[in-house]
Amino acid sequence: MAAAVSPVDPQFPFADGHFPLSSTFLAYNRGYNVGVGGAVVRNGKLLMVRRASSYGRGNWQIPGGFIERDETLEQAVVREVEEEAGVKSSVRGVLGLRSRTDDYNSTYVVFLLDYESGEPTPDGVETDRARWIGLGDLAGLDKLPPINARVAQLALATDPPVLLPAEMRGPDGTPYQLFAGLD
Repeated sequence: MAAAVSPVDPQFPFADGHFPLSSTFLAYNRGYNVGVGGAVVRNGKLLMVRRASSYGRGNWQIPGGFIERDETLEQAVVREVEEEAGVKSSVRGVLGLRSRTDDYNSTYVVFLLDYESGEPTPDGVETDRARWIGLGDLAGLDKLPPINARVAQLALATDPPVLLPAEMRGPDGTPYQLFAGLD
C-alpha cells in the first residue's frame, strides 16, 4: 500500500491516514500568499518601518509579513510587528483587506493594533528604520506606497472603522475568531 499524503505536509497523512495528493490540489495551492500588516497607534502616531530587504527596499510601511502555516492571522501580525519593529501589541480589529493578482494571488489583511510596550527598533534585516509617524509627517517620507498612506489615514482617524473580533467555536468545538460588524 502506498504511503498516504496530506495537502498540508506531504510527509504526514491526515488523522485517518488517507488523502491522495491530486493534481487539482497541487494546481490550487500554488501561486498565492497571505500576508498581514499591523497598524499600531500610540499618542496619535502610527508605527512605521523602512523596508531593508530586496523587495520594497526603502519603502516606508507598516510592519508586516507572511503568515506561517501553524499560526492564525492575529498571531502572525503580532509576531511580525515585534520582529520587525520591537513593539509588543494586541489586535483591536481588522482595518482593511487588499486582494490582488499579479505574479501571485495575494491577500493582505491590515489589522489595527493596540500598543502594549517597547520602542521602535528595526530588526536590521528586513527593516533598517522604525519610528512613530504622524499624519503631517507622511509627506516628508521618501517612498510611501499608496496603500500605506491610506492605512495611515484610516488608523489615525478619530474613530477608525474596524471589523471587531468575536470568539467563536466550530461544530467540533475548535475555537476561532470571526471579524465582523463595524466598531
